[in-house]
Amino acid sequence: MKGIAYLLPLCLGAIIPMPCLAEASGEPGFYMGVFGGLGSAASASMQQKGAVHLNQHLSLPINARGATGDTRVGMGGVQAGYDWGRRGLGGGKWGLKPAVEIEGFYIARHTAVGEMPVTPRFLGTQYVYFPTSTGVVLANAVLTFKTPYSDKVFPYLGVGAGAAFISVKNSDSANPSEPGINHFNSDPDASSTAFAMQFKVGVKGQLSRHLYLFTEYRYLSISSTSYTFGPTDYPGLHLPTASWDVGLGRQRYSFVVAGLQYKF
Repeated sequence: MKGIAYLLPLCLGAIIPMPCLAEASGEPGFYMGVFGGLGSAASASMQQKGAVHLNQHLSLPINARGATGDTRVGMGGVQAGYDWGRRGLGGGKWGLKPAVEIEGFYIARHTAVGEMPVTPRFLGTQYVYFPTSTGVVLANAVLTFKTPYSDKVFPYLGVGAGAAFISVKNSDSANPSEPGINHFNSDPDASSTAFAMQFKVGVKGQLSRHLYLFTEYRYLSISSTSYTFGPTDYPGLHLPTASWDVGLGRQRYSFVVAGLQYKF
């Protein structure tokens, strides 16, 4: 994303005529943008459920509950929107510019670790290593403000809703009492889809008639998800099990983001 941030102004400068006939910041129109940032995923509840088959007729139910820890994450994406131009407020010293936009962004792969005491308790603690990659698509409503203090710098805020698509690859469910055993070994991959919402607040600066640089804070919330992994399959080393169900509670992300917008 850093490379994009450096190269995009150069590329735009090469293809956009520099002479400006009128200042366009208050006019309605379409815009597109690219952005990227860093942040963290907050702790989320986690539960693993299944059963160990003791023999053909008897199974021992397993229920492990706990939570993941905080994790650093990166993200990057694109946006496209339309704003309706500036509405004057307070005798023209203040202004308000509403917009709608569609965003798509990718949260880079990161591994959350769930630490979960097992019921029955004599089985110890289960550690689930959960490598996730997430794609998010959101529709946003955005309000940009003109203030008396600058004609080039504009604060804004936005809210959005949409869907998140979560992919888990090469997960691992380990227990220190059973070294070398991944309880998901027969199928460690799964995916899920969930409702997502975000809030963002930031400031944008006008670099030229068409080009804006922006930076913002955004908070993203993804509803609880569930996943099914394959049974434990180590003939002669571990008793067979049923498939494992893992529930991940609400995921909450905080990001600091920077990007560029081009207004047509």
